[in-house]
Amino acid sequence: MKKKIIFSLALFLAIFSFTGANAAERPVKDSAIIFIYRPGQFSGAGANWAIYVDDKKICKLSNNKYLFVVVPAGKHTISSRIGGVGMFKKNTELEIEVEEGGDYYVACNIKSSITRTRLELIEVAKSTGKKEIDKMSIDNCLDD
Repeated sequence: MKKKIIFSLALFLAIFSFTGANAAERPVKDSAIIFIYRPGQFSGAGANWAIYVDDKKICKLSNNKYLFVVVPAGKHTISSRIGGVGMFKKNTELEIEVEEGGDYYVACNIKSSITRTRLELIEVAKSTGKKEIDKMSIDNCLDD
């Protein structure tokens, strides 16, 4: 009987102590969370794009992955860059205004033309972003 109670208690704690990325603790007062994700696309699948927030490198975002960053309330600039040698490289930027306690979602889609490939950054609705990242895993953030 005692084993059943302990097992039930352990199971209860294991189930209800799990929290997803959306419930991430905000370690700083007046902060918001920006989720940046890259849906799985065949085009450019092998490329890892470096993601910067306010000119600080956060992660090299892989295909079909997401990351999140805690930022203070206010305006922030998100940008993407790809490494290596290339002609007509274009870095892309998105300026986003965040409010305290908010969750914001940015989708990264690969756009190609004859001369270049770039990562397009688009702010999306919370419901859309949440639905998209539920199908993904968090990126392990390559650092090179």
